[in-house]
Amino acid sequence: MMTLKNFVDLDEIEKILVFGWRNHLKIAPLMKTQTIPLKEHLHFLESLKQDTTKQYFLVLENSEILGVICFVDIRLGISCEFGIYQNPDLQGYGTKLMEAMLKYAFEVLNVATLYACAFNDNTKALALYTKFGFNLTNKDATMSYFTLSAGGGGIK
Repeated sequence: MMTLKNFVDLDEIEKILVFGWRNHLKIAPLMKTQTIPLKEHLHFLESLKQDTTKQYFLVLENSEILGVICFVDIRLGISCEFGIYQNPDLQGYGTKLMEAMLKYAFEVLNVATLYACAFNDNTKALALYTKFGFNLTNKDATMSYFTLSAGGGGIK
């Protein structure tokens, strides 16, 4: 069974776990901000308690942590941007993370439109977004931008 654990509810061990993943060699190069100091990470986690425009979650299947999903620029009932990254010690859970993200975005946040972006060389993310029916809306020298409307996605 899939469950989500809000970052505002992380214990100290989970906070450090997420910090390590976020700066991991498999994950950090795919992020807009590539390295995060621990003090900044802990401050960010604390700031989530008052920020209604952002929500971050650990995604668990039974007791195994599969990865992270996040939502930013949340406008309830309207839109948000999402991000995901997989536990760097696992492989093959992108589909499950996307399914958890879509369920939360459309059923809990009740958004009509989802936005995402990925570096052009992040072929796994680009393929995953395409697989789930996201539409490429723009591409510049470094990034590809995607959108998905409620009811418009699913595995292709």
